[in-house]
Amino acid sequence: MVLAYNREGTGARAILLVTGLGGHASFWNAHRPKLAERFTVLSFDQRGCGANRAREGVHTLREIVGDGIDILADAEASKVTVVGHSMGGVIAQCLVLDHPELFEAAVFSGTFCAFDRYMEFINDLRQRVLDAAGTVTCGHLSAILAMPGGDVLDPNYDLMGRIQNVTQSMADEVLSARMRAPYKFDRREELRSVELPSLVIGASDDMLAAEYQSREIAALIKGARLEIMNGGHFFPNTRPQRYWEILEGFLQSTDR
Repeated sequence: MVLAYNREGTGARAILLVTGLGGHASFWNAHRPKLAERFTVLSFDQRGCGANRAREGVHTLREIVGDGIDILADAEASKVTVVGHSMGGVIAQCLVLDHPELFEAAVFSGTFCAFDRYMEFINDLRQRVLDAAGTVTCGHLSAILAMPGGDVLDPNYDLMGRIQNVTQSMADEVLSARMRAPYKFDRREELRSVELPSLVIGASDDMLAAEYQSREIAALIKGARLEIMNGGHFFPNTRPQRYWEILEGFLQSTDR
């Protein structure tokens, strides 16, 4: 059965928005209305999250990719541009590598091409906090790690507000499984075969998906456009205007 999903806009071109570890489509709320003015915009809460919280799963990359493909089929979407942030960018890589016939462009945002020793260390740390203190405390740690440039007073991030408003948005066991999903991910050599117009956006102050990962993705994909901004890990939301300018410019360049 296809997951519940959002469909906005009626454009001939479709955009599939894929969220990261948090799993909720609301991550894209700042950009969905503007995208829907020109495109058919598809987004979804992943298994164990939001509208699909009751949907059981094993929460692997393969499963999330399959759910995305099912949504595209149900929506009868063609000429699809996939936009994925963080772990959603990993899903985007899997989608274009395993189902290239479905996509005409890709945006890899705040993501990584190899789950290396640094990322293992960060995730192992978060896993230990989750095991010891639960989802909310793990969310507190993640909020600090995602902060733009170590700026506790960044008005667009509101660190203390984020910490105070962290809630248990998914079961502990779901979060734990989702955190394990990208371990050993490494499809760098395959990225050399990607022929789609591609945009890679990274942030110089992202501690969770560090800038070097974005630079490597852009170097591996022939002709990929690389943009480096700031804003911490959640830069689509902490720097929404700049992010929109970059994304809109790329989408316009791929109009056919």
